[in-house]
Amino acid sequence: MWVYDFMQHALYAGLIIATVCGVVSVFVVLRRSAFAAHALGHMSLTGAAGAALIGVSAITGQLLLNILCAIIMGLMGDKVKKNDLAVGVVLTFVLGLGAYFLFLFQNNYAGSVMSILFGNILAVSSQQIYILLVLAVIILLTLAIVIRPLIFASIDPVLAKSKNVAVKFLAVLFFVLLALTVSMACQIVGALLVFVMLIIPGAIGMQWGDSIYKITFISVVVANLTVVIALYIAYYFNLPTSVCITMILSLIYFLGILRWHLRHF
Repeated sequence: MWVYDFMQHALYAGLIIATVCGVVSVFVVLRRSAFAAHALGHMSLTGAAGAALIGVSAITGQLLLNILCAIIMGLMGDKVKKNDLAVGVVLTFVLGLGAYFLFLFQNNYAGSVMSILFGNILAVSSQQIYILLVLAVIILLTLAIVIRPLIFASIDPVLAKSKNVAVKFLAVLFFVLLALTVSMACQIVGALLVFVMLIIPGAIGMQWGDSIYKITFISVVVANLTVVIALYIAYYFNLPTSVCITMILSLIYFLGILRWHLRHF
């Protein structure tokens, strides 16, 4: 199956996105930002629809709108409850705008909408792979630079603020990195299922790891193995790749829950 160009492109794109999602998902879980990841996924649909209106690529629209919304959400909320409120307000506005964009394309945009909603990794081009690689390098390098203060601010933001850590700046920066990651992940699992790649790998890492670095390592490995296995299943059984990824990650997470119950039985 790997002799086909489209499968090779799917594998390269999948591994790039899985690696980034594996790292970012740990901080999504630590910072309790699952709602933000979910909301940015839905906002991607509006960005893609707006991009189609002006004749640019879908990922360009997703990136621009998600980054703008991420900055607004990061500036509006500095605590969990305030973050949820900020995300909800921005999401409501953007979804309304997205509904209008979809109305304008109701006759000739159905196929593209389905692709954005549920992803289509088998249609990734070589040019998109280069874009994903550049985004991945930006995200991972940025995280490597701010990893220590970001971990501190994620675990105990009150104490971090008292130690003069730039908690507000880190919150905005994390939202921007999350926005970039969401735009990337939408290429695999689509806008509706993007939170799967941004929550479950990190949650699985929490189940099996006992330090932040072990948790991150487990999360990245699980995300990458899931993508590879999902591509095999999707190819041989003619199933949507996004569905396979969702089912595999969910199964691994439930196995972790079962393991916990057996140990504490």
